[in-house]
Amino acid sequence: MTCLRSLPVRNWWPLRVEGAGCRLWGAVLTLLLCGVVASARQALADNWQATLYNEGLPTHLVAVDKARQTFLFFEKKSPLKLKYSFPCTTGQLPGDKQALNDLRTPEGVYFVEYKIASGLDFREYGGIAYTLNYPNPVDRLRGKTGHGIWIHSKGFGIEPLSTRGCVAIGLDEIGEVGPQLTPGTAVVLAEKLDERSVPRPDDGTARELRRLMQAWSNAWAARSRKLFEFYDPEAYSRAMPESFAAFRQNKERLFKILSFIKIYNRKIHALQGPGYWVTWSEQFYTASNLSTEGIRRLYWQRGKDNRFRIVGMEWTPRDLGMRADFQKGRLVAEAPLQVVSDAASSEAPRPPRLDMPESAAEPASAEAAPAAAPDAARETAAAEKAPAPAAAKPAPSAKAAPAEKAAARTLLAVSEPLVPRRQASPPPAEVNWGARPGMVSGSAARPALPPEESPRPAPAKSTPAAAASPAPVASTATAQPAPAPATAAPETAAAPVVPAAPAAQVLELTPATRQALAAAVEGWNAAFAARSAQQIAAFYDQVRYNREPGVPRGHSLRTTLRELERRFAAPWLTVINRKPEMEIKGNLVVTAWAQMTAAPEGFAEGLRTLWWRRGEDGGFRIVAARFQPGPTGLAADYLDAVSGQVSADLEAWRKAWEAGSLDAYLECYTADALQQGRRGAANIRRQKEQLWARVKPTLVRISGLRLVVERTGLRADMTQIYADSSGHSDRGTKTLQLRYDGKRWRIAREDWAALPPASQP
Repeated sequence: MTCLRSLPVRNWWPLRVEGAGCRLWGAVLTLLLCGVVASARQALADNWQATLYNEGLPTHLVAVDKARQTFLFFEKKSPLKLKYSFPCTTGQLPGDKQALNDLRTPEGVYFVEYKIASGLDFREYGGIAYTLNYPNPVDRLRGKTGHGIWIHSKGFGIEPLSTRGCVAIGLDEIGEVGPQLTPGTAVVLAEKLDERSVPRPDDGTARELRRLMQAWSNAWAARSRKLFEFYDPEAYSRAMPESFAAFRQNKERLFKILSFIKIYNRKIHALQGPGYWVTWSEQFYTASNLSTEGIRRLYWQRGKDNRFRIVGMEWTPRDLGMRADFQKGRLVAEAPLQVVSDAASSEAPRPPRLDMPESAAEPASAEAAPAAAPDAARETAAAEKAPAPAAAKPAPSAKAAPAEKAAARTLLAVSEPLVPRRQASPPPAEVNWGARPGMVSGSAARPALPPEESPRPAPAKSTPAAAASPAPVASTATAQPAPAPATAAPETAAAPVVPAAPAAQVLELTPATRQALAAAVEGWNAAFAARSAQQIAAFYDQVRYNREPGVPRGHSLRTTLRELERRFAAPWLTVINRKPEMEIKGNLVVTAWAQMTAAPEGFAEGLRTLWWRRGEDGGFRIVAARFQPGPTGLAADYLDAVSGQVSADLEAWRKAWEAGSLDAYLECYTADALQQGRRGAANIRRQKEQLWARVKPTLVRISGLRLVVERTGLRADMTQIYADSSGHSDRGTKTLQLRYDGKRWRIAREDWAALPPASQP
């Protein structure tokens, strides 16, 4: 595809075309040529022949040969062995999926997300389905659209090429292989895959990428800016819901406030896709403010310099037992990968070492350095603060180092059930913008409808900078907002004219002038948060607005105030601000500050700039205004501000569930909530009434809460343990999509991924 795109189409013409008639024929020929080029590009994207190498393969792997309509399930037991081979059916049209409703099955590397066991049409889906993470970051980078690609069955048999994009197998077959399609299982969808020739010897690429993922983790743990050299910023911004600038800004902020970061990768895997590679591992992250575990996936592509760089990432929280091993001193980091010569067939890995939390100031040992890697990895390895090899340590004693005791307290806190409390700790280390694969932002998610390209309503309107959710916190002039929503303007907002220093020949930023302008900005923000059109209008110079030389020309004052009134008509509005910067420009003072606003219609962040002019009465009024959308990093402050209320609301939900209190339980859901195939609070109530009439919940325990900002709310991931009066119990990951209604956070969507039976206690 890249080669064709680089060809200059205009140079293919053998002669110059002139005249009206010739121009018409030229246009026709251009259209025909474009069709040929488009078809050629499509052909390059289609007919991918997958290759499996013997380096970094997972223990279980699904592969689908679309040409032979064959479903393959492999197990890695030295070497990779084929366990199941079933006939299957894929999309009605050949080729790689490109667009919504094109009836094609995608080609690439995907992963099982979760199981849907209710609310499905038996004839079409056999009652059970396993969702895949299409589109993955590389699909989004390539402009592919669509959703809802599943592995499912058919109630009355399968026919070749009969789905709208999914992969379907027989009822008996899905009953046999389904229990092994656990969340995170790799799925290779290809036009061709010859199981007789797998796995092939690695040509060095898979090993290099596994080593790169380890080096990337080292750079992250070292809190080094070399971390960002592993990324392709432009591709990342197009593939991910957040821009690379926002990602980098947040990470650099966290690097400054965290005293230490530890990252453990276990079982680093690698698979080749069409024009990209995926590496993934079980990962445990612990820092001075948070510990969490799950599956981390990195998507790599070669750049123009032939170096691999990250173009996308995915993170799935999951209870893997790594936290428990860490607490007991049994968590062992994967042995570093060595650089081997072309002549060497294998090399014994270094002995694994045991890492335990320590203070960031503790010197690193020589053995802590990672294996040889690219320049960025070598520099970060030198900066990594890792302990020397040691035997397993018990829990920190009373004489333990302060950092160790702090880490132990953190681990204990995240393992306890949620309690409504306001913590003074820094915000979570992971601030992700965008939905988890398979989680659709907004209330329009419809997993129980036909999966292949089921129609989906457009999301709620938002500002151009919309990227997160409403925040129930009051306006503040600092980076630490108050926890409660603003309901009325402070008294300072009622004063339309702020006294300033006495007039002088030359305007200077004296302490008195700074104080007056800070009060003016605070008053404007307070009136804005209070949604008071009358109060905010008094801050503007109605005669000189947009008439001062040297200021940007925007909308008229009337239009500006009308737009503010429109925004103030919302039932609630939230503003979070940072401290303003001030600058003299001629006879004006310019104030600029990072601002995040949230309302029911969406979320926006950017740089707010106001130009102030001193009036004859000595007060300052606004003569120009501008808002530039862009990343500000305020999402971390937002999460810190709302986490207390979210925790309290989730604890109320947990208690109502455990007590079997139906009314209190339903109060925690939105009217259009979606709960594992059941849409609407009425359907959720009906199902719970029938269930709780037979068995009652006896235990609901949730721990390890992790919040992520999305477009229309928050996503909350946590570990859940459940038991009922019949003796049934289970354990897994609960994912909730939360929406704020001005009073409390309610559940708009609920998903559940159980741990495999073998992993349950």
